[in-house]
Amino acid sequence: MTATPFSLTALRLRFECEAQTSLRLGGLKAGSNLRGALLNVMRRATCAAYPRSALGAAAGADPEHAKTCPVCWLVAANQNPGEERRGYTLAMPPTETIAPGERFWFELTLFGDAIASLPYFVLAAPEAGRLGMGVGRGTFALRSIAALHPAQEPETVLEEGSHIVHPPQGRIGHGDILRAAQTRWAGELSHLLIRFHTPLRVVQGEQLLKSPDFGAFFAALLRRVDDLAAQHCQQEARPAAERERLWALANRVRLQESDAEWLEVQSGSSRSGKATWISGLVGDARYFAPPEVWRELLPWLLWGEVAQVGKDTVKGNGVFRMMNAE
Repeated sequence: MTATPFSLTALRLRFECEAQTSLRLGGLKAGSNLRGALLNVMRRATCAAYPRSALGAAAGADPEHAKTCPVCWLVAANQNPGEERRGYTLAMPPTETIAPGERFWFELTLFGDAIASLPYFVLAAPEAGRLGMGVGRGTFALRSIAALHPAQEPETVLEEGSHIVHPPQGRIGHGDILRAAQTRWAGELSHLLIRFHTPLRVVQGEQLLKSPDFGAFFAALLRRVDDLAAQHCQQEARPAAERERLWALANRVRLQESDAEWLEVQSGSSRSGKATWISGLVGDARYFAPPEVWRELLPWLLWGEVAQVGKDTVKGNGVFRMMNAE
């Protein structure tokens, strides 16, 4: 059976920064704090309806405005929760505190038509650093930006010491993912370790997934990348037979051992004024499958590394990395 061509494209950027004062980022809440700092700047600088747009439709934001405002389109609360996929993710190491003068990084990934929103993030990052983020509003300075690619060297977008931003050329497409899978695992693979760096929050049925079951994890991953491709890259729906074949392969993967645990995490919301749960699984899980199973699944797992998996990916959740565990 011939697989359906996959049209998802992504632009993945790493922002390197330097703390100017002590940054208290809250560990697993670091991504959420970063998102809040960036979005507050973007709304104030770009959105004509701010502050009403920051509070959502219930507070009187105009739905027609949200359709034409690039910031509202990118970051507003979903009109159809569980169906819409925002066109970006953020990722940041779950760090508690960063000392003055210490370097740190965060990653921004944009998908398909959302890539056009890159200038808003590039302009927001230094201003967010000036205003501060986290408890006590610690400040930082943006030092450089690089575009990351799974099969190439990083591409300089903003060189340290320069104020000139070079538009990145390196988009990630499915061909790049296929080449990266062949390069990264050139030999036979049977044991794979997946490290969940930030909370994996997956809903299976109506229940939260609290153990690293591979079949449920992969189903959530495949659904996410398919939705991103459909909503941001005009991808046709994956044929049911192809989807079911991949699910069947994923269900052949066996969990051998795991120290992944469910961690309860709350983050604040400037939009609602309330705390929200971003809890999830964090830790390592070691899986076994025949090499022919991994050959079929690895490209989609690599897309999952790019796209992150589960809920709250815009707050830094769902970051995982794979390692050969032979």
